[in-house]
Amino acid sequence: MSKKVPSKSHFDLMKFLKENPDPLGVQASGGLKEYTMEEVSKHNAPPSIWVVYNGFIYDITMYLDYHPGGVDILKSVYGKDMTELYNKYHSYIKIDNFIGKFKIGYIKKEKSKFAP
Repeated sequence: MSKKVPSKSHFDLMKFLKENPDPLGVQASGGLKEYTMEEVSKHNAPPSIWVVYNGFIYDITMYLDYHPGGVDILKSVYGKDMTELYNKYHSYIKIDNFIGKFKIGYIKKEKSKFAP
């Protein structure tokens, strides 16, 4: 059975984020980018873990050590849309309070074949 105690606390995360307002350099490189789910799905193992929540993409690689439930519980959402699962267990927590600074983009909207 894997250990569920994270190697770092959320207090450590808050300190890190305060000291690093743009930890992934997203703002420095022009802001959020548009990606497809296919592109997201390729980031499903270290050293690059991406997830989708409500259409936004987060690179949670740096967050893994801070997750209170440990790393193993997150593996099922690596490279996937985690919206439903997150809302099931954490609907009371505003996601951007913890991983907002790891937001790197948003999912490209697919054009409808019926659109003019």
